[in-house]
Order: sequence, then C-alpha cells, then structure tokens
Amino acid sequence: MSLAKSKNDFSKKDMNFFSEFSSAASQQISSAFPIFLLATVAILVITLIVWIVCGIQVMKKQDQINELKAIMDSAEYKAQLDAKDASQKLVEDRQEYHLVITTLDQKIASRTTSSVETLTSCVSALPDDTVLTEYDDSNGLVIIKGQSLNRESPYNYLKTLKDKDLFSFVQESISVFDPMAEGYKKESLMFGVMLYKFEFQCTLKGHFSVSWASYLDGTTPSPLTGLMTKTYNSGSSYDILDVATFTTKDGTTYNLKNITINGTAISAQALQEAKTMNQLSGKVTSNLNIEFFYEAADNGGES
Repeated sequence: MSLAKSKNDFSKKDMNFFSEFSSAASQQISSAFPIFLLATVAILVITLIVWIVCGIQVMKKQDQINELKAIMDSAEYKAQLDAKDASQKLVEDRQEYHLVITTLDQKIASRTTSSVETLTSCVSALPDDTVLTEYDDSNGLVIIKGQSLNRESPYNYLKTLKDKDLFSFVQESISVFDPMAEGYKKESLMFGVMLYKFEFQCTLKGHFSVSWASYLDGTTPSPLTGLMTKTYNSGSSYDILDVATFTTKDGTTYNLKNITINGTAISAQALQEAKTMNQLSGKVTSNLNIEFFYEAADNGGES
C-alpha cells in the first residue's frame, strides 16, 4: 500500500515538472516572436528603400544617357564633329608643311653658297680660248673645271682668279686632254686636236681648306691616294677617319707611321692618339695640308 502510493506521488511530480517546463518554453517563444517579426519587417523595409534608391539612380543615369544620345544625334553636334575633323586635318597639313619647311631650312643652313658676283667674276676672267665645263659651289668649296686650247691659258686664268682675291686657297690640276681618245670627231671640234683640261678647287673667303693625302713612306714617298679637300668655317672641327691602317685593292695592309701638318710632324703623343682612335681631329684656324705616311705591316719597314 505504501509502495503504490509512493509511485503515484512520483508520477504526479513528473507531470507537474513537464507541465511547468512546457509552460516556460511557450512563454519564451511567445516573447521572442515579436522581436523576430520586427526584425523581419525592418529587413524588408531596408531592402525596399535600397531598391527604390537604386531604381531612382538607374532612372537618372538612363535619363542622362538618353539626353546624351539626343545631343549626339542632333545636327548641331554632327556639325561640331565635322568642324573638329576639318580642324584636325588642317593641323596635320600645317604640321606636314612645317616639317617640309624645317627640312628645307636645315638643308639651306647646311649649304653655304657664293654670291652671283663670284660666279660672274669667274666667268668674266676666262681667257678667250678657254671654256668653263663645270662650276660647283658647296659649303665654301668652289670647284671650277674647264678646257683651254693653249697650255698657258689655265695658268693665266688661275693667276687672274688669285689677283681678284676671291678665294683664300686654290688647288690646281692641269693636264692634257685628247678629245679623239674620248670619242670626239675631229671635224666637230672648235679648236685643234690637243686641248688642256683643268680643275681648280678654291676656298671662299671666310672659310679654310683642309687637304690630305696618304703616302708610302720612303726616301721618295709613293702616293697611296689622291689629294682630298674639304672646307670648314673658321674655328670648326675636322675629323679624318680610318687613318690607323691603309689597305690597297690587292689586300696589302700598311700601318700609320707618321703625320705631318703643313710640313711639320705632329707630336708622338698626338700620333699615338690618332692610331688609337683611328682618326685625326682638330680645329680649323688656317688652311691645312695633312700628309699620312705608312709603312708595311708585315715587317714594319718599307714595302
């Protein structure tokens, strides 16, 4: 009897515990539901606001795009584009024209020509039996070529040019010219069969001439090259390249042995520098006649 009563009491206590637990859980859920509902409503409101704001921004951007398209499709805008293209083409034409003018100006600046009076003086000084076949003027160097019937005429012509004081330096070359050997017919010649041809290389006043030639050194030096000449403004620099060695057409090589300028040998230091740098450089303050002397490369002596 006592045991059964104890079991019934225990069962009643369990039922009361579960009843109280269920009631407490229900109360907690009931109190949390409004908070959850409020949070959900807040999220929906924020989402709606963001959507509305984004929609408004999209509408504004679309309005701006439509407005820009309308401007670009307008006749005024197309006229402005055409005007811009025309201006761009004009700028390109002006740039091309400027390039052409600049290039021509540089070419003119790099070429010093004598006056018409110089050419007139050279022509007027010609002897009666002498004709001018070529006249070239480049950077202060005037080349005069012609033919004469008499041997004395080129020398007389040269003396006249020097007396006129047109040039600061004159280098002459006078030789016999046989027209028959050149293919002329005797009956077509104005003068006799034998003529004399000449070539004068003249340096205009205000310029200086630099002439150079190469020789094989010896008791009587043998020419390896002809005489070459260039003219320079006073105070400018000159450079003669590839001077350390000289190779002939048959493959024989010669080494630089000595250099003279206006007949005076340069210093050993300057000679070594020319060999090392493979060029001779300097300033032009007067007319210069430079001679390069070489020796055979195989034994260091004469060839």
